[in-house]
Amino acid sequence: MPAKLRGPVLSLALVLVAFTVAAWSGGWFAPHPAGTPAEAATITDDAGDELATTTFDGPLVRERAALAILPAKGADRAHVAAELRASAKAAGVGELTDATFAVFSAELLKYLVPELTLVLPEGVTVQRAEAFMRDHEPGDVAFYVAQTVLVHDLTFAVVTDGVTPAEAARREDAEGILSDSLNHYVTSVQPAGLTVRYFGALLSDGRIAAVRAAMARSAGTTPDRVTVEANQAGGGVDLSGGVPDLDEAAEHHGH
Repeated sequence: MPAKLRGPVLSLALVLVAFTVAAWSGGWFAPHPAGTPAEAATITDDAGDELATTTFDGPLVRERAALAILPAKGADRAHVAAELRASAKAAGVGELTDATFAVFSAELLKYLVPELTLVLPEGVTVQRAEAFMRDHEPGDVAFYVAQTVLVHDLTFAVVTDGVTPAEAARREDAEGILSDSLNHYVTSVQPAGLTVRYFGALLSDGRIAAVRAAMARSAGTTPDRVTVEANQAGGGVDLSGGVPDLDEAAEHHGH
C-alpha cells in the first residue's frame, strides 16, 4: 500500500485471508481474541455541502467527472438514466455509476440540486462528459451540468465474533446507522464476516468512525477490527495538502 495512504487503514487482503481461515475452522464460535462491543460513534466533523475533511485519502479518493441532471417536468428519471447508460456504453464512454447530489461542489448546489447524479468512469474527463451529453442528451432532460468531483470508493470489512455473518447483517440493517451515514452502499455476507462497499461523496473521519463502530456492534467486536480499504489500487488523490484545484474551467453547463 502506498505510504501516502493515511488513517487507520488495514489491508483488505488480510481480512479476506482471515475469512478463509475462519471458514476452515469449522464454525463461527471458535474462541479468538476480541474486545467488547463498540459504543456508538459521535459525528462532529460534518461539513454540510462543503467537501468533508478526511485522512482516508490516496487510492480511497478518486477524481471523476459527474453529471448533475434535472429531468424535464413529468419525465421518468429511471428512463432518463437508462437511456444515458445505454448511450454511454454504445459511445465507448463506459458504465455510469449512481451517486447522490452530495458529490457536487457547494457552489453548484446553491443554484441546482440535481434529481439524478451519474458519475463517469475513471479517466473520463469533464470535457468528454460534456461532449457526450451534447451528442446523446435525452429529450426529456431539462438541464444538466458536468463537473469534476472527488468521491470515496472504498470497502469496509469485518470478521464476526460470536455471531453469524447473516445475523450481523440483519443487526446492521436494523440499527440503520449505515443508512444514515452512507445513504447508498452494498453489504455482502462473506464466509466469515461482512463487507460494505461504498461509492459516493467524501466521508469525514467522524462518519467513517461511525460506520466502523456500527459494523463492530453488529459483528460483536471492536471498531479497530473493522478495516477500510480502497476498491482500486494505485493513483487516487492526496489530500494532505488540502483539496487540490479541480480547475474552475472544469464545469460545463447544458441547456
